[in-house]
Amino acid sequence: MSFISDRVAGGAAGLFTGIGTFAKDIREAITGKSIVSPDKQAELLLQAQALEAAGEKARMDYDQAITAAQTAINALEAQNKSLFVSGWRPAVGWVCVSGLFYTFLLKPLFPWLAAVVCNIAGVAPVVPLLPEVPMGDLLVLLGGLLGLGGLRSYEKVKGVEK
Repeated sequence: MSFISDRVAGGAAGLFTGIGTFAKDIREAITGKSIVSPDKQAELLLQAQALEAAGEKARMDYDQAITAAQTAINALEAQNKSLFVSGWRPAVGWVCVSGLFYTFLLKPLFPWLAAVVCNIAGVAPVVPLLPEVPMGDLLVLLGGLLGLGGLRSYEKVKGVEK
């Protein structure tokens, strides 16, 4: 009886192996992809991670080279004797400071100050409406000038310290 059970078991194993191979062949024919062993999958995953790390390092090296080149250009511009070359950043900075001063101090305080002076002088205060400064544009300009973008925060998160 053991001989017969061995033959039936072997036949069943062979039958299931054949069905499994047939199913795998049908799947490969439909999808066009063969089944990859777990070892091969792990190897491919490691290669993909290595490529991704190399790409990230190349991007960081590129960013660092661009920053170094821009720093060198900035140093050369600052050393130039022409005010139009070396003075444009300070000029933009003073425009931003003037706009902030006007918006946050002068515009709110001027009507009050004019009313106080007119009351002391005994004259009816007539203060025209002061114009608005587009603060959104001014703050974008100031943020770019001061380097307050998200790049430094990104570098801190990634651990790039200078």
